[in-house]
Amino acid sequence: KVAARCMAGQSLAAQNFTREIVPPFFSVKEAVLPFNKFPGVDPILGPEMRSTGEVMGTGDTFAGAFAKAQLGAGEPPPRSGMALMSVRDVDKPGAVRVARELVALGFSLAATSGTAKALEEAGLEVRRVNKVLEGR
Repeated sequence: KVAARCMAGQSLAAQNFTREIVPPFFSVKEAVLPFNKFPGVDPILGPEMRSTGEVMGTGDTFAGAFAKAQLGAGEPPPRSGMALMSVRDVDKPGAVRVARELVALGFSLAATSGTAKALEEAGLEVRRVNKVLEGR
C-alpha cells in the first residue's frame, strides 16, 4: 500500500512512514544466466538481457545469504582466485577485515586506488586496478 500511494504522489511523510526499517536478516538477489539454454549464443555479456530468472538467498549474515543465492543460481561460491574490492571511504575499515578473511581463505586481492591504499596501509598485498571511468 505504501509504495502504491507513493507512486500516486503521496509522500512517505504524509503516510506517517518516516523511519527506516532494517530487517534482522540479509537478502541477496542473483540473476540466473543459463547460457547452456542458448546454444550458439556468444556468452560474453552485453547490454541485452539474457537472464531467464532470478533467485534470492536469505540468511543471518551477508555471507550466508550470498552463498545461498549463488547455490540457487547453480554457481557454487569460488574457493580461490582474485577478489575485487572497491568501497566508499566510510566502509574501508570493514573492508580491511573482509580482505584479511579473503586472504586467509587463499584469495588474492585487487582494488581500486582508494581501497587499495587502505588495504596496503593495513599490510595487505593488493593489485591496483582502475575504476571503469578511469580507463586503462
